[in-house]
Amino acid sequence: MVRSPGCGCSAPSLLKSPYYLKFQNFWGSNQGHDGARRSSANAPEASVTLDIEQDLKQQQVTIRELHIDRAYLTSHFVKQRTPDLTIICKPWKVRNGKLFDKNAFVLDWDNSLILCPNGISLPFHEGGIVHFREDECLACPLRSQCTTSKHGRTISIHPDESLLVELRQRQTTEVGRAQLRQRVSVEHTLAHIGHWQADQARYLGLRKNLFDLRRMAVVHNLHVLARISHTTPENSSLIPAA
Repeated sequence: MVRSPGCGCSAPSLLKSPYYLKFQNFWGSNQGHDGARRSSANAPEASVTLDIEQDLKQQQVTIRELHIDRAYLTSHFVKQRTPDLTIICKPWKVRNGKLFDKNAFVLDWDNSLILCPNGISLPFHEGGIVHFREDECLACPLRSQCTTSKHGRTISIHPDESLLVELRQRQTTEVGRAQLRQRVSVEHTLAHIGHWQADQARYLGLRKNLFDLRRMAVVHNLHVLARISHTTPENSSLIPAA
């Protein structure tokens, strides 16, 4: 969610396009675009967030909630987040076939211990791998439901496991699922921009295509302002005077 002086709030989005040049938009207040950036097709999606941050600083926008897709979990917005920034993102699904997945193991963050379904606990740290002892796994009555390895069960801990746990827990709540659904309108908006721009970059070079993307974002914002003035007269004050 973006909060800036004199405007409302909505979900920001940092997305890629199937173009030769990818575009990333920052979805701002009143369903308009607060920032937009281009990147080369072979560049990681999260590589443009530093540039987007500069755009937002010029507009004096402060981020309170960040609605992103999983490609941006490696962005500096997430890596350098402050405690007052909420990340809204659909987490990766945890799978392990018919055997116990990671969700069957309890992470004790206060004591940095992981507890297996049979009650065996071991220390863990983010970014590490937990190896349960071979003899304990062989004697475990739940072994057939947990692992087929002769060397015991292993659990990989993501470098940002605490955030992934938070995202999974939020997804189990009605409020959390409602927050995730806010991205639907963002996806529709980016589809409109993609339709206006056709299926490939219009110009040679990032700078010209960045200008083209921002031009399209302005056109979209004008559509949003026109819709606000026609559908919600009480919000017509949001439209700046000519």
